[in-house]
Amino acid sequence: MSLCTSRGAFLGVCVVALILPAWARAGSLSWLDEVVQEVVRDAKAGGRAAVREGEGAGGRAAGRLFVREADEGLEIVARRYDDLARAGRKAEAPSEALLQRRFTRLLRHDREALRTFSGLAPAEKRLVVELGETAERLAARYPSQAEPMIRKLGTEGLSAVRVFGDDLAEVLVEEGPQSLNVLRKTGRGGWTFFTREVLPHKKKLLAAGVLAAFLADPDKFVDYAGRATEYAVREFARAGVPLAEAVAGGAARGLESSVARALDRYGLNFAAFRYLGMVVAGLVAFVAGLVVLGLPVRWMLRPFAWPLRILKRKRQTVKAV
Repeated sequence: MSLCTSRGAFLGVCVVALILPAWARAGSLSWLDEVVQEVVRDAKAGGRAAVREGEGAGGRAAGRLFVREADEGLEIVARRYDDLARAGRKAEAPSEALLQRRFTRLLRHDREALRTFSGLAPAEKRLVVELGETAERLAARYPSQAEPMIRKLGTEGLSAVRVFGDDLAEVLVEEGPQSLNVLRKTGRGGWTFFTREVLPHKKKLLAAGVLAAFLADPDKFVDYAGRATEYAVREFARAGVPLAEAVAGGAARGLESSVARALDRYGLNFAAFRYLGMVVAGLVAFVAGLVVLGLPVRWMLRPFAWPLRILKRKRQTVKAV
């Protein structure tokens, strides 16, 4: 009796799975994977580069695209996406009607996908639409490399490209998923520091162990505005890489210290006097530089002499009266 019951239950599950295959996969990442693959195929078939290369619309990607995430639920992936969007200050809440129209534009000919999409939660709908649109853009921009790029990016890398811009895609693919930590912890400012200061000196920083430390804890090296910390200056110097912005910052700190010592002699070492002294010192340095270049001081001061000329004319007018 129990054996018959077990067989009956098994057959019932199989029948349900056959009747409602889309709904059974709707909450899993495998369904999103299929949607993105179809969007990429459609985008490549409509691109001029794909036509020149003789690519057809029916070729599927070799296997799944989101292989690192296994069979995570869309709810988990959507939560990660929202966290990243908030970090990138792009947390939006489009209406469900707008999301439905955007998804229809992506897969207008797939009625089964449209029915499945209608049953998703709002956060999951937003995830599917925005990752689908990002994959569409990448397929149009890199028609022959779209699938391997998306496979290397994964859902989180594709989310980062959506939030922070398409220009991140190539760097994320080249540097791997560990570079996402830079975006998560320091935002776009830290990413700019990463591409301008870190990657050009990658070999030196890698040899000194600084690159690994940076990727593991980037906020120790750079703030959210993209400015290097004192710790970064020391670590980069240890690797033989001077930071250009640190030189200017060090010069400013050195000038402030000199002005502070001079004011100490007169008991006037206050912030307002220090900044005023730095401004005066800067002007003196600027004028001195122009003198060195051979420009006469009288010519340099001519723009500042017009108030004196106006006062002189007024006095002459008063005397004449």
